[in-house]
Amino acid sequence: MEQHEYATGAGKARGRTGSGRAGGAGQLTAQPSADLYPAAQELAARLAEAAPQAAHDLFTATFGLYGARHLGGAPDPADPAAATTSWWHGPTAHHSAVLRTRPQRYRRGRRDAADQGVPGAGGSSGRHRKPERPRGPDEPAVAVERRTAARLLLAQPLVTGGGPHAAGFPLIRRHADWLAERFEQVLGYRLTVAGRYARLQKAPLPGRALPGFEPATYACLVLALGALADGRAPDLEHPRALDVLKDWQVVGHDPHGLVVDRELAAALAPAAPLAAAGPELAVRRLLVETPVVLLDELRPAEREWLLRRRGAEAVLFADFLGLQTEARAEGVALIDPAGELTDLALPGTGTLAQAALLLVQALVEELRPLPEDTAPPAVLIPDALIDGALGDVTDDHGLRAGWSPEYLADRPAFRRDVLDLLARMRLIVPAGRAWLLRAPAARYAPAADPEPEPRSGRHSRPQDCGPGRPE
Repeated sequence: MEQHEYATGAGKARGRTGSGRAGGAGQLTAQPSADLYPAAQELAARLAEAAPQAAHDLFTATFGLYGARHLGGAPDPADPAAATTSWWHGPTAHHSAVLRTRPQRYRRGRRDAADQGVPGAGGSSGRHRKPERPRGPDEPAVAVERRTAARLLLAQPLVTGGGPHAAGFPLIRRHADWLAERFEQVLGYRLTVAGRYARLQKAPLPGRALPGFEPATYACLVLALGALADGRAPDLEHPRALDVLKDWQVVGHDPHGLVVDRELAAALAPAAPLAAAGPELAVRRLLVETPVVLLDELRPAEREWLLRRRGAEAVLFADFLGLQTEARAEGVALIDPAGELTDLALPGTGTLAQAALLLVQALVEELRPLPEDTAPPAVLIPDALIDGALGDVTDDHGLRAGWSPEYLADRPAFRRDVLDLLARMRLIVPAGRAWLLRAPAARYAPAADPEPEPRSGRHSRPQDCGPGRPE
């Protein structure tokens, strides 16, 4: 429900907007304004005094510069499933859930960043390719350009003419008015496009913290940004804050020293919060930003709207963003066949992504309800099963797949980070000190076996009978 509360857009961010047109649409933008520093000081004080999770949420609510997150791998189109079919027993994407040995968007850095596929504050460093959905024989080129630009903005809410995604910036400028109107109508987002940058302001969403940031780090970043926007001398001594400003292209270096883009710094100042969303916008925001939406997590009005609109929304998001709708009895997921419209990749490359995929397959095979039983949206995972299954997949694949020696030598950290990745992809969720395995996890496991064989790895331990299993 926490994620739902934020999807309604009822944020508490305060400050000025960088737009000069009603709704922040189009290419007309305000010039950098003075006196932004006092507002930055006020926000920095709130961040510094907040608890860690509250600071993460406040920062995300204020800036909205997070990337979309989607599951990858689509089931075989030749094996369709009705929307009344459970994820536990429906078609799977297991055929595409294989270990990848050539990273597509590998980025060297800290262990967690490299292995989880977690990009820096500015997102993935790779060029944004065209969407997987091909251009139809009668589809005009302008529709393809608009979809490409919209996908880029959803993945990278800040795009500059000289940044890593500069190749897509001309498309954004060319279709700025259409994009601004479409994002406002479909998602209630505010798009600002200027001569050298485009910024999409998203609704607040939890769970999108900057890696390694603490309340004091957020406060340093906000103060530095406010100082730069106001023409003051910033404190750039904190390395993580400086890295983010570089990723945002607010600061850089040339042969003469530090270069500051004060116009961009002002444009990134805290903007006016988006209006609170009704059922339509709240559900759409969850669909396009989060891996999966379960019906039992929605309010009654939202659940009714989604059930009634599933078919129409599938067409809308295929045309607008090139996303494929996967509707099941438990809920809906928007799948990106290209595997690029996400800030975390699953299936993906690196130790954590590979181990997480293998672990979730093992958990599903052990805990999947039998076809004749009621299919719940989630089942409890015995703690010993996690340890045993992760030990088995590590022994079977760790050395052969070249997994991180640091993780292989530090199993508690390995377990923690694998579970964290699966939680961020919404395939498992915490339940007190335990974990629940959610039905969408079954899309990555082999098709259900009427009589699954018990696991025989040396780490596997006898388990109590799972839900629906005979004693």
